[in-house]
Amino acid sequence: MTRLSTIAHYFGIVLIVFAFLQALPLLVSALSEQTVEFPSVTYGVPAAVSLLLGALLTRLFRPRELTSGQAMAVGVLAWVALSLIGAVPLWIALDFSYLDMLFESVSGFTTTGMTIILPRSQELSPIALNDLPDSLLVWRALTQWIGGLGIFTLFLAVTLRGGARHNLLAAEVHKAASGRPVPGLLHSLRILWALYVVMTAACAAILMIFMRDPVDAVVHALTALSTGGFSTYDASVGHFSAGPHAAAIEYTLIVFMFLGGTSFLIHWNVIRGRWRQVTANRELRLWLLLLLGATFLVAVRRGPGGDAGLHERIRSSLFHVVSIATTTGYTTHDIGSAAFSGLAQQVFLWLMLIGGCVGSTAGGAKVWRLGLLLRVMRHHARRAVLPSSAVVPLVYDGAPVPRMEVTRTATVMFSWIVLLAVGSVVLSATTSLSVAAALSGSFSSLGNVGPSLITVDQFAELGAAAKLWMIFAMIAGRLEILPVLLLVQRRAWR
Repeated sequence: MTRLSTIAHYFGIVLIVFAFLQALPLLVSALSEQTVEFPSVTYGVPAAVSLLLGALLTRLFRPRELTSGQAMAVGVLAWVALSLIGAVPLWIALDFSYLDMLFESVSGFTTTGMTIILPRSQELSPIALNDLPDSLLVWRALTQWIGGLGIFTLFLAVTLRGGARHNLLAAEVHKAASGRPVPGLLHSLRILWALYVVMTAACAAILMIFMRDPVDAVVHALTALSTGGFSTYDASVGHFSAGPHAAAIEYTLIVFMFLGGTSFLIHWNVIRGRWRQVTANRELRLWLLLLLGATFLVAVRRGPGGDAGLHERIRSSLFHVVSIATTTGYTTHDIGSAAFSGLAQQVFLWLMLIGGCVGSTAGGAKVWRLGLLLRVMRHHARRAVLPSSAVVPLVYDGAPVPRMEVTRTATVMFSWIVLLAVGSVVLSATTSLSVAAALSGSFSSLGNVGPSLITVDQFAELGAAAKLWMIFAMIAGRLEILPVLLLVQRRAWR
């Protein structure tokens, strides 16, 4: 009961802070002519419910010392609860079922970018993204921006004291090799969010020049840095392809998607002029190698429907590789279309699994883990030809790697593969999807990517079971699986 009391108290704090964040679209409604019919009800009621419930929990339950297991439980509950509450404005304002809007909300907070609001027939979807009021478009983008650096990092520094901060941060963010900009968690969090805000503002300012519409610029800035991928148009970034500034928009988004998918510690070291630490970072070097290699493979094998010139082909390949690898999910062409070869589509699937860097806003299994497992393979191959008495420490990125970290990394990666397989089976069993489409849907939801080989019409026909599984997979992928698995452990609740 003591553990439940502690979990409930900190969960209440999360709800209180979130209530103020959810009220922000009211400001957009006041400033924009395009708004929902009853903004005070649409946004105010869910915010009030969150505030009252949070206040009640913090008053009724007193906290004790927060363990790492309890912090993980709070983490999972927070992501689920905020998704449930965050879906309410969409459900009130739009003609969709609550399950569909919960899917949309989870996709937002986990920065996945899958959307139920797709350009289908009037019978299936009477509403398109192009028709949504500004306040809803901004709210969708804001959910991704909040989830980008992690819900907890936004308010840990101002709501909690002592070890609770560290345990909650560990529950949401894999800290291995991510480090901190400066000593002290509070100062580090402020630096991270300062970088995040400044880069988002810079992206919005640049996009304003080429997109001209403030809402378009702000929404794409919020979802580019957060590597979320929600757009204001059904065609995603492809909406701007016919315009005079298509190349400028795509290159701008490429830069800021890359910044979002790269460790924020790297950005801080660049600002401080610590070039030796930047160039010596193995994850960054592997990250750049993956992006360049994948771009070459996608560009060299043109799809049967791809007849663009050399520059446009390279730009399109780079845009989609960076978008998929950072798990942003912007597209100018459907990745399952004839514009991309079978080789390109396979490259996209593996990029979905790998994801971006540790300490970034990207999803996926993370480049750092891939690099560590490659080093473990090399380490064991080296030990096989040495005497059994030889002591060969496992060193990665200039530092010895504890055995516990190797075990954790292997566990996460194995869990990832298991859930990918289970998800593919679930989608195949509950839908009429092909094996490739079901597998890509599993990769995309667990990796928090968004695009997949599932067509628009097939996505429209997904049943409740498939949507519920993908909701679970999106949350599990964002929290890196282990905290979610903790919920089935009885000791976590005693």
